[in-house]
Amino acid sequence: MKRLLLMTLLLTGLILFNVSLASANGGPHGGFTPMTDACAGCHRAHTATNPNLLMVNTDALCASCHGSTATGANTNVDDGLYLSSRDDGAGDYDHGAANTPDNAALLGGGFVNYQGAAVTSAHSIDGTATGAWGNGVNRGVTGALAEGMTCASCHDPHGSSNYRILNETINGVAVTVAQVDEAAKDYDTEQWGAGTSAMCAACHGAYHRTNPNQGSTLDGGTYTHRVDMPFSYMGNDNPETIGFGGFFLPLAETNTVVCMTCHLPHGSSAAMTFSADGAGLPGETAAADSALLRLDNRGVCEVCHQK
Repeated sequence: MKRLLLMTLLLTGLILFNVSLASANGGPHGGFTPMTDACAGCHRAHTATNPNLLMVNTDALCASCHGSTATGANTNVDDGLYLSSRDDGAGDYDHGAANTPDNAALLGGGFVNYQGAAVTSAHSIDGTATGAWGNGVNRGVTGALAEGMTCASCHDPHGSSNYRILNETINGVAVTVAQVDEAAKDYDTEQWGAGTSAMCAACHGAYHRTNPNQGSTLDGGTYTHRVDMPFSYMGNDNPETIGFGGFFLPLAETNTVVCMTCHLPHGSSAAMTFSADGAGLPGETAAADSALLRLDNRGVCEVCHQK
């Protein structure tokens, strides 16, 4: 019984408070010695106050290293910033001190602030969000999730074969996302891994339409923009080389338009004004937020289509 308990704790071990920072993909909170005390940094075998024997709830635990006032990881996901000043040098947690500028905006946005402004939309990670737009229902309607959303809904803290330790199963759906940055991490300019839209589609399936023969797809009585299509469709050029208006949009590693080309997975500070907020348009009401879009108004449309 004691051996079983020890093996369980080793398998579920998270970070040690005073341990050197580790590789970001493939298991940042693991690879411990047989007699590690690292598990106790996050877990309590008999006195835990949260599921999975966690000392505190998942979002608070992650924020203890990745938050705005934390020091355990270079990636400050609260403010959407890469902070190389937190790094002890190459070989530690993020492997990015030489590749990512200090205070660079993270590719995924921020949960509280982004690019110096308060977010106008963000994914909820405190466990209270229990539904998602297009989850087993039509677009524009929410469907119940398997459980309330936390950081662990998308990321596996103990490691994953997926890019950015994304879970291999999200909302009961298998997810495979190629890793693209293991040799030299760059949190600022890298492209997403192939298959990255699968992460979003796990909860927002009604928005993941990939008709290869047209630019938009008729589905459920309305049209929707295609996803996972080559950016060169209909003669367009790569927006990362065009930079229309000085703006750039990230593609997948195969120069493919994915969900995150237009949307930030964590949170956005984009502003929606006039027509962009939907107010007064037929069949629409004022939007409550910025829908995680990367740029103000409909800037993500103009960067590619340049009308």
